[in-house]
Amino acid sequence: MRLVVNVPTYNERDNIEDVIYKILFQAKLLPGIDLHVLVSDSHSPDGTAQIVGKIALTNPKVHYLDVKQKGLGVGIVKGHRFAIDKLKADVLAQMDGDLSHNPAMLPKMVAYISSGYDLVNGSRLIKGGKNLLGWHRRLFTRGSAFYCKLSWGTFNLSEYTNSYRVFNKNLFEKIDFSKVPWRAKTYIIQPAFLYAAIKAGAKIKEIPITFEDRKRGYSKAKIIAYTLDVLKFGLKVRIERSKTFFKFLTVGAGSYLLNAIALGIFYRGQIYFFQILKKPLFDFIPLYDQAPKFLSVSIDRLLISSIISIEISIIFNFLFHEKWTFKHRSHDGASIFRFLKFNLTSVASPIIQLISILFFARVLLMHEQIGLAVGVVIGLFANYVLNTILIWKES
Repeated sequence: MRLVVNVPTYNERDNIEDVIYKILFQAKLLPGIDLHVLVSDSHSPDGTAQIVGKIALTNPKVHYLDVKQKGLGVGIVKGHRFAIDKLKADVLAQMDGDLSHNPAMLPKMVAYISSGYDLVNGSRLIKGGKNLLGWHRRLFTRGSAFYCKLSWGTFNLSEYTNSYRVFNKNLFEKIDFSKVPWRAKTYIIQPAFLYAAIKAGAKIKEIPITFEDRKRGYSKAKIIAYTLDVLKFGLKVRIERSKTFFKFLTVGAGSYLLNAIALGIFYRGQIYFFQILKKPLFDFIPLYDQAPKFLSVSIDRLLISSIISIEISIIFNFLFHEKWTFKHRSHDGASIFRFLKFNLTSVASPIIQLISILFFARVLLMHEQIGLAVGVVIGLFANYVLNTILIWKES
């Protein structure tokens, strides 16, 4: 198995030689792993290329890629692409070129990849992790993590802006880089790549790392611009993740109207308070006082009208969720079986609606449409959770 450690750089002549040798030193702790180092350099004018080139002349495990453009994301993405296409990498790693990341963590991270994880994320914010940067950088790290948790809805992760990661080739190939801002001049590639990995269905493991402040050279991080990019990206993610729920609410509103219209026509011949028919469509079914009872339950016109109108709305819901709301999610099994499963998982909502209708009409002596509206709102959220977990699963 070949592991390529991608080190994106710009003006790192003071550190790059130490970084390369510290990484290569880990080879003896990685039995069965063919370890290579790739320096993806943004055309540094300080002589970084010459230092790497000199090492590569005597060590075939060291490679240099001149990506020409500035930007961490460019170095990361083009470097990984080169590692896969030219160096035939099976596993990819990335770390900073300023000695902030300890290469001694590589064996542990690679071990988790070998055990079945798709991505191992170094974290400064879990037990055992340390962030030894200045207070303003520590504040940025924690603030960004808190914001990303809220906007992404990923409360199982702690670290979002760190660049020390190891992942397999298959995960990289799954990611849609047209939706990742990898050409940006800030470090937004770090959280954006992580989110893309989540969307690609990656199995992620976090391990504690210590993040050292650089001893030589200068930081290229532009904290204010980076903060703005994190805020914008989080807002974009929140809107994207909310689209499905807004679609669900739209279908729910249409379903409610259909349910209300059917109930009104069946029970009273009305649509809300407007008389449409001279007599109810189910006029042949007796009202509560004259209806037969089964196990103390009155089989009257309101009950029958409610059950049928609710089932009509369930059919409406299924068709629109299948073809629109959850169009791009998993559709396992035949449609008829998903429909039957949908009926079963949707049972909570109609039961709530039925109880609400009968409670408002028979106990509170209020119009049945009020009970229907209350029941629809309460049942809507229960249905959303069940539908996304059991019927149209998100990857």
